[in-house]
Amino acid sequence: MSRRIAEQTKEWIIEAFIDLLKTKSFEKIKTTEICKKAQVSRNTFYRKFNSKNDIVEKIADNLIANYISQIQNKSPEKFQDLITIVFQFGKDNFEILKTLSDNNLLSIVLKKLNSLGPKLYQSVELPWHTFNSDDSIKIMMNFFIGGFWNILTDWISNPSKYSIDELAEKTTAALENVIMFI
Repeated sequence: MSRRIAEQTKEWIIEAFIDLLKTKSFEKIKTTEICKKAQVSRNTFYRKFNSKNDIVEKIADNLIANYISQIQNKSPEKFQDLITIVFQFGKDNFEILKTLSDNNLLSIVLKKLNSLGPKLYQSVELPWHTFNSDDSIKIMMNFFIGGFWNILTDWISNPSKYSIDELAEKTTAALENVIMFI
């Protein structure tokens, strides 16, 4: 099987899984249902994934890769631009993030983000990236990932409350207010 076909098969399985998550809880979805919806055999499923958890891990990997790509492509000059990119990413991926949230699976994405914090920091060069110690980078990334994550997941639960621009402005204003007292 060519690499392209193998990747397409993975995508079919992921899409089938996400579709099922929209109507069923994670716990109630069976591998046979995923296979049927994706139109693949159980053997094919198990060649690509060991379990449903592996599918969620792959979804997390895909989301994070997409996020890194967006930051690298836009190279924000100001921190507020990065904030806007983070929240725009949430808006662009709203459906999948909401589906994961509804099934209490966002913690898997957060865990992966936290584990990749220093790698994310080093994957892009931004003007405020001035930390050079691994400990400082890890602390800073945990702080920002956790903060952005909480804001983003709160917005996912009520997206009509603020537009992405309003959310970015409010977050920037809150950070500026705190910084005055440091």
